[in-house]
Amino acid sequence: MPDSINLDLDQHVLSEADVLYRNLQQLGEGGNATTYLTVATSGPHRGVLFAIKIFRELSKPDRRESFIKEIDFLQRSDHPSVMRVFDSGVFDAKHPFLVAEYLPNTLHQVMKSKKKLRMVEKTSFALQLLSALTYLENQDPPVVHRDIKPKNIFVKGRSCVLGDFGLIKRVDAGDDEDRDILKESLGVGMPYHYRTPDLVSYLNGEAPPTTSSDVFQLGLVLAELFTGQNPQKETAAFADPVELEPLGAIPGRLSSPIAGIINRMLELNPQSRESVSRFHDMWGGIFASAVKQARVRNKRRAIW
Repeated sequence: MPDSINLDLDQHVLSEADVLYRNLQQLGEGGNATTYLTVATSGPHRGVLFAIKIFRELSKPDRRESFIKEIDFLQRSDHPSVMRVFDSGVFDAKHPFLVAEYLPNTLHQVMKSKKKLRMVEKTSFALQLLSALTYLENQDPPVVHRDIKPKNIFVKGRSCVLGDFGLIKRVDAGDDEDRDILKESLGVGMPYHYRTPDLVSYLNGEAPPTTSSDVFQLGLVLAELFTGQNPQKETAAFADPVELEPLGAIPGRLSSPIAGIINRMLELNPQSRESVSRFHDMWGGIFASAVKQARVRNKRRAIW
């Protein structure tokens, strides 16, 4: 098949930096690429595990260009809550790939597990993700992620990292070609349960989404993190209007201010939503309050 990847177990991939990575297993497939768990067998990081994401949709050159833009952006990024890319290259002389930090646990897996996150952990995750969005917004021009969902957020101890930048768009980029690419991408990889009114309007021919769209998507993720439920109603098609159920109950003393902030993030009208930096400040205050409460409960011992 022209749009498939054939990387055998224990096969090596050579990067542009002349580093060899040995394939240990396939991790999964996305809309445009296949990801493998590898180990560096040469170079300065020899023995370290990495995730290699290899583009496979060779029959779609526009998507290939988008993948290369993703590599370029992530290699230049320098933020602890944005996935790190250490290397890149071209496999089999035609498949571009990126070499990223291996992060096996997603926020989706953490939320579905029996492990109960404390309030201080949840508010810390929210603050870290808003820090990542602030970083994207402060790029020149700003960058919109467009695919924020629990499966694209990775948990590393007490930290979380925003990953999978395959749908990123700079706010000054052309619209028509990108809109067509987005429409062609409508499938299992698209965030059906994390749609935004901004994305829906864009697909229906209106203005492209700004960083405010990422605020709405993250609001859906945080609603699920704090209540256990995503408030977005089911829909038959991605381009259907976005409708929300009332926010579920949030336990704890900070329930009221947290619910208030999430509801403000989930304003259906993009013009009514506050800025990324403003929400960043709000979650900073919530996190400080959560830390204070945790110290009181634990009698000033370790809060984690």
